[in-house]
Amino acid sequence: MLRVGLIGCGRWGRMAHIPAWLRDPRCQLVGVYDQDPERISSVDGLEVVGSAEELIMSGDVDVIDVVTWNPSHYQYAAAAIAHGKHVLCEKPVHHNYRLTQELADRARAAGLRTKVGFTFRYSAAMMRMKELIDEGWVGRPLVFNGFEQNSQFLDPAVPMRAGEDPTTADGQLRAASLEGYGAPIIDLALWFTNDRPVELVGLLTNQIPERAQPGSGALANLPVDDADCFIGRLAGGGFMTIQSSYVTVGNYPGLEARLYGTEGAVICRLVEEGGITERLWVAGKDSVEFRPVEVPERLLPSGGSLMEPWPSSFYSNLVRDFVTDILAPDRMAGGDFEDAARVQEIIDAVELSHQQHRWVELPLAAWAPLK
Repeated sequence: MLRVGLIGCGRWGRMAHIPAWLRDPRCQLVGVYDQDPERISSVDGLEVVGSAEELIMSGDVDVIDVVTWNPSHYQYAAAAIAHGKHVLCEKPVHHNYRLTQELADRARAAGLRTKVGFTFRYSAAMMRMKELIDEGWVGRPLVFNGFEQNSQFLDPAVPMRAGEDPTTADGQLRAASLEGYGAPIIDLALWFTNDRPVELVGLLTNQIPERAQPGSGALANLPVDDADCFIGRLAGGGFMTIQSSYVTVGNYPGLEARLYGTEGAVICRLVEEGGITERLWVAGKDSVEFRPVEVPERLLPSGGSLMEPWPSSFYSNLVRDFVTDILAPDRMAGGDFEDAARVQEIIDAVELSHQQHRWVELPLAAWAPLK
């Protein structure tokens, strides 16, 4: 029985992480911590501890789950690995890919498993899309188009999260929507194509320049990346395009992945419509009209259905996969800190491309500045 300690009992922790751990019979949620007493008071029936350090240093905890604000992800994940814990961490692990990779290297050297909150690769429909690709339906990948966008911050009266610095020291835009929304669809692009970009060019934009400030609600200038896109040339000869935005009309979660190849194409759409979030279509080179594909029940979490709310469904699959990774040390893992470093390197490259108005080669040079 794996013993799990969770740091961060905010909305996402309560609606996705905690239910997923409680759903898996191979693990036990032995302790939770949050610095906000109101959040702690909303967690019923779980052991509350006095500090994050208490969970990290405990000999009665095997796994640490980090569900805090972005700036503390790296701090808690690094401490947990130093104390011999497997780690699940929300994205980003760090805003710089090199530090994410260093942490992945430390975990691997210690024989520890890691997982990142790339929630959408654990959608049953996305998993079925991956199966179809691996079965040869697409053939050699030629073009990947990825979108993650919805209306979360379309209204200027809705404040951005407190504590996030959206600009660089010289006032230029840095990745925000791309890092929050773009990361999961970039992860899917790399997973589906089994390839990596060798060069890219990107654009970060600020479509809603004035926004309410946390606390006061007063409108003020907030030069944050809220809509972006990039195109990348893949090592295998194909290319990928990614677009992310949280000021684009549409429902949650707002993903669409399209892969076109020499033999066929697959499209997966994750948008809440009519009570269902997951939809999948295929077409072949000799039958070009797209047709729907059933999402098999075997890929849903235990007791789940396509009508289950997507946060609990997708995250239950993520936790199931992570627990299986830990219990089967020889199993090839995915969605871990290694994958997070690859995704973050692409995000860092898009940011550099935007700021310098040029194509950027990958892998990034060692001198790429820390953020």
